[in-house]
Amino acid sequence: MNTGVHAIIQRIHADAEQHSNERYVEIKNEVDTEISSENVRHCKEYDTQRETLKKQHEYEYARQMERTNSRLKRELFSYQHQLVDEIFDMAVTKLRASSQQEFIAMFQAAIKDLTGSFILHLGALSDKMLDQQTIGEHTGLTITLSDETIPGKSGFVLRDELVEYNCLFEDVIEDKKSKQMASIMQEVFANSSETEA
Repeated sequence: MNTGVHAIIQRIHADAEQHSNERYVEIKNEVDTEISSENVRHCKEYDTQRETLKKQHEYEYARQMERTNSRLKRELFSYQHQLVDEIFDMAVTKLRASSQQEFIAMFQAAIKDLTGSFILHLGALSDKMLDQQTIGEHTGLTITLSDETIPGKSGFVLRDELVEYNCLFEDVIEDKKSKQMASIMQEVFANSSETEA
Protein backbone atom coordinates (compact mmCIF):
# COMPACT_ATOMS: atom_id res chain seq x y z
CA MET A 1 0.00 0.00 0.00
CA ASN A 2 2.84 2.31 0.87
CA THR A 3 4.31 1.57 -2.49
CA GLY A 4 1.04 2.49 -4.24
CA VAL A 5 0.75 5.74 -2.33
CA HIS A 6 4.35 6.47 -3.01
CA ALA A 7 3.82 5.85 -6.76
CA ILE A 8 0.79 8.14 -6.77
CA ILE A 9 2.79 10.83 -4.98
CA GLN A 10 5.64 10.42 -7.45
CA ARG A 11 3.24 10.62 -10.37
CA ILE A 12 1.65 13.74 -8.88
CA HIS A 13 5.13 15.23 -8.42
CA ALA A 14 6.09 14.31 -11.97
CA ASP A 15 2.83 15.77 -13.34
CA ALA A 16 3.32 18.91 -11.26
CA GLU A 17 6.91 19.24 -12.43
CA GLN A 18 5.91 18.73 -16.04
CA HIS A 19 3.05 21.19 -15.65
CA SER A 20 5.42 23.63 -13.92
CA ASN A 21 7.99 23.24 -16.70
CA GLU A 22 5.34 23.76 -19.37
CA ARG A 23 4.00 26.82 -17.56
CA TYR A 24 7.56 28.15 -17.19
CA VAL A 25 8.11 27.76 -20.94
CA GLU A 26 4.77 29.52 -21.65
CA ILE A 27 5.59 32.38 -19.28
CA LYS A 28 9.15 32.62 -20.67
CA ASN A 29 7.77 32.76 -24.23
CA GLU A 30 5.23 35.42 -23.21
CA VAL A 31 7.94 37.45 -21.48
CA ASP A 32 10.33 37.05 -24.44
CA THR A 33 7.56 38.13 -26.83
CA GLU A 34 6.72 41.11 -24.61
CA ILE A 35 10.40 42.09 -24.30
CA SER A 36 10.86 41.73 -28.06
CA SER A 37 7.76 43.85 -28.67
CA GLU A 38 9.01 46.47 -26.19
CA ASN A 39 12.40 46.47 -27.91
CA VAL A 40 10.75 46.99 -31.30
CA ARG A 41 8.60 49.80 -29.87
CA HIS A 42 11.64 51.43 -28.23
CA CYS A 43 13.62 51.11 -31.46
CA LYS A 44 10.78 52.73 -33.40
CA GLU A 45 10.52 55.51 -30.83
CA TYR A 46 14.29 55.98 -30.93
CA ASP A 47 14.26 56.06 -34.75
CA THR A 48 11.38 58.56 -34.70
CA GLN A 49 13.17 60.75 -32.15
CA ARG A 50 16.42 60.46 -34.07
CA GLU A 51 14.66 61.39 -37.34
CA THR A 52 12.92 64.31 -35.61
CA LEU A 53 16.23 65.53 -34.17
CA LYS A 54 17.92 65.07 -37.53
CA LYS A 55 15.21 67.10 -39.27
CA GLN A 56 15.38 69.73 -36.56
CA HIS A 57 19.17 69.98 -36.90
CA GLU A 58 18.90 70.09 -40.69
CA TYR A 59 16.32 72.88 -40.42
CA GLU A 60 18.47 74.81 -37.93
CA TYR A 61 21.51 74.33 -40.17
CA ALA A 62 19.56 75.52 -43.23
CA ARG A 63 18.30 78.59 -41.34
CA GLN A 64 21.83 79.34 -40.14
CA MET A 65 23.11 79.02 -43.71
CA GLU A 66 20.35 81.35 -44.93
CA ARG A 67 21.27 83.92 -42.25
CA THR A 68 24.96 83.59 -43.09
CA ASN A 69 24.32 83.89 -46.84
CA SER A 70 22.07 86.88 -46.26
CA ARG A 71 24.71 88.58 -44.11
CA LEU A 72 27.43 87.82 -46.66
CA LYS A 73 25.24 89.19 -49.47
CA ARG A 74 24.65 92.39 -47.51
CA GLU A 75 28.37 92.72 -46.74
CA LEU A 76 29.31 92.04 -50.37
CA PHE A 77 26.74 94.52 -51.65
CA SER A 78 27.86 97.11 -49.08
CA TYR A 79 31.51 96.63 -50.08
CA GLN A 80 30.69 96.85 -53.79
CA HIS A 81 28.47 99.88 -53.15
CA GLN A 82 31.32 101.60 -51.32
CA LEU A 83 33.77 100.67 -54.06
CA VAL A 84 31.43 101.98 -56.78
CA ASP A 85 30.92 105.21 -54.80
CA GLU A 86 34.67 105.70 -54.52
CA ILE A 87 35.28 104.95 -58.21
CA PHE A 88 32.55 107.29 -59.40
CA ASP A 89 33.58 110.00 -56.93
CA MET A 90 37.08 109.77 -58.42
CA ALA A 91 35.55 110.00 -61.90
CA VAL A 92 33.67 113.20 -60.97
CA THR A 93 36.84 114.65 -59.43
CA LYS A 94 38.81 113.77 -62.57
CA LEU A 95 36.16 115.27 -64.86
CA ARG A 96 36.03 118.45 -62.78
CA ALA A 97 39.82 118.72 -63.11
CA SER A 98 39.68 118.48 -66.94
CA SER A 99 41.78 120.98 -68.83
CA GLN A 100 40.08 123.44 -71.15
CA GLN A 101 41.19 121.41 -74.18
CA GLU A 102 39.74 118.20 -72.67
CA PHE A 103 36.50 120.02 -71.83
CA ILE A 104 36.21 121.36 -75.40
CA ALA A 105 36.86 117.84 -76.76
CA MET A 106 34.04 116.44 -74.55
CA PHE A 107 31.76 119.28 -75.67
CA GLN A 108 32.51 118.56 -79.35
CA ALA A 109 31.87 114.83 -78.86
CA ALA A 110 28.50 115.62 -77.25
CA ILE A 111 27.30 117.87 -80.09
CA LYS A 112 28.78 116.13 -83.13
CA ASP A 113 25.49 114.49 -84.22
CA LEU A 114 23.21 117.40 -83.28
CA THR A 115 21.50 119.81 -85.63
CA GLY A 116 19.53 122.96 -84.94
CA SER A 117 19.76 125.78 -82.42
CA PHE A 118 20.56 125.36 -78.74
CA ILE A 119 21.07 127.33 -75.56
CA LEU A 120 24.12 126.22 -73.60
CA HIS A 121 24.10 126.36 -69.80
CA LEU A 122 27.45 125.69 -68.16
CA GLY A 123 27.79 124.22 -64.70
CA ALA A 124 29.05 126.86 -62.25
CA LEU A 125 32.23 124.81 -61.72
CA SER A 126 32.93 124.86 -65.49
CA ASP A 127 31.92 128.43 -66.32
CA LYS A 128 35.42 129.43 -67.53
CA MET A 129 35.83 126.47 -69.88
CA LEU A 130 33.79 127.84 -72.81
CA ASP A 131 32.92 131.29 -74.07
CA GLN A 132 30.77 132.33 -77.01
CA GLN A 133 33.81 132.84 -79.27
CA THR A 134 35.21 129.35 -78.50
CA ILE A 135 31.80 127.78 -79.09
CA GLY A 136 31.54 129.50 -82.48
CA GLU A 137 35.03 128.31 -83.47
CA HIS A 138 34.35 124.66 -82.69
CA THR A 139 30.79 124.10 -83.91
CA GLY A 140 28.70 124.44 -87.01
CA LEU A 141 25.57 124.77 -84.87
CA THR A 142 23.79 127.80 -83.58
CA ILE A 143 24.61 127.64 -79.87
CA THR A 144 23.95 130.57 -77.57
CA LEU A 145 25.82 130.63 -74.27
CA SER A 146 23.49 131.47 -71.40
CA ASP A 147 24.59 133.90 -68.69
CA GLU A 148 23.00 131.61 -66.11
CA THR A 149 25.11 128.77 -64.74
CA ILE A 150 23.93 125.68 -62.89
CA PRO A 151 25.01 125.96 -59.24
CA GLY A 152 27.34 123.34 -57.76
CA LYS A 153 27.73 121.43 -61.02
CA SER A 154 30.40 120.94 -63.65
CA GLY A 155 29.84 120.17 -67.32
CA PHE A 156 27.01 121.60 -69.40
CA VAL A 157 23.39 121.31 -70.51
CA LEU A 158 22.18 121.94 -74.07
CA ARG A 159 18.54 122.88 -74.56
CA ASP A 160 16.41 123.46 -77.60
CA GLU A 161 12.65 123.91 -77.73
CA LEU A 162 11.95 120.19 -77.24
CA VAL A 163 14.97 118.43 -75.80
CA GLU A 164 17.50 118.86 -73.02
CA TYR A 165 20.89 117.17 -73.34
CA ASN A 166 22.23 116.88 -69.81
CA CYS A 167 26.02 116.60 -69.84
CA LEU A 168 26.58 117.72 -66.27
CA PHE A 169 29.38 115.51 -65.05
CA GLU A 170 27.77 114.80 -61.67
CA ASP A 171 24.45 113.80 -63.26
CA VAL A 172 26.06 111.63 -65.94
CA ILE A 173 28.19 109.87 -63.32
CA GLU A 174 25.22 109.46 -60.95
CA ASP A 175 23.18 107.90 -63.76
CA LYS A 176 25.98 105.49 -64.61
CA LYS A 177 26.46 104.74 -60.91
CA SER A 178 22.74 103.95 -60.49
CA LYS A 179 22.86 101.56 -63.44
CA GLN A 180 26.01 99.94 -62.07
CA MET A 181 24.43 99.51 -58.63
CA ALA A 182 21.29 97.99 -60.16
CA SER A 183 23.50 95.57 -62.09
CA ILE A 184 25.47 94.68 -58.94
CA MET A 185 22.26 94.13 -56.95
CA GLN A 186 20.87 91.90 -59.64
CA GLU A 187 24.10 89.92 -59.87
CA VAL A 188 24.57 89.54 -56.09
CA PHE A 189 20.99 88.59 -55.32
CA ALA A 190 20.40 86.51 -58.45
CA ASN A 191 23.54 84.45 -57.79
CA SER A 192 22.54 83.89 -54.19
CA SER A 193 19.02 82.77 -55.09
CA GLU A 194 20.51 80.29 -57.60
CA THR A 195 22.78 78.98 -54.86
CA GLU A 196 19.84 78.54 -52.47
CA ALA A 197 17.67 76.78 -55.10
